[in-house]
Amino acid sequence: MTETREERASQTDPAVRSGRREVGPDATHARSQQTVGTGTGTALALAAGTLARLVRLAAGVVAAIIVTGVLLVVLNANPTNDIVSAIHDAARALVGPFDGMFTLDSAKATLAVNWGIAALVYLMIGGLIARVIAQIGIAGLRRRRVVTT
Repeated sequence: MTETREERASQTDPAVRSGRREVGPDATHARSQQTVGTGTGTALALAAGTLARLVRLAAGVVAAIIVTGVLLVVLNANPTNDIVSAIHDAARALVGPFDGMFTLDSAKATLAVNWGIAALVYLMIGGLIARVIAQIGIAGLRRRRVVTT
């Protein structure tokens, strides 16, 4: 399917997409307006976005360590192996407050449930913190001004 030049322009140009056609000197003037963020607002938004991504990444890494620890226990990995031992110790340290929340018939099921809850809580809290940080950055962008050139 081939697109005409006007169809391509309608996808990228908001004036064409909204059905308005700007003609003459006013059209050039309207397109020369640009939104410029204030220096601190833009910098704050960039920093907040980066920090929010880092918080999400950290929460994801923590959850991945916990889930890997669960898998190693449930799948009977060799506990004397250095890698298995290191991952299990790291996961045990991260789930400290959640260990022993529930007691089931099977020790493996108990560990899987408690540690799984810990992984979910870490992901939810990390996502919530990241969202708050991102909103701070968005608030900085809302203080933009339009500059006419």
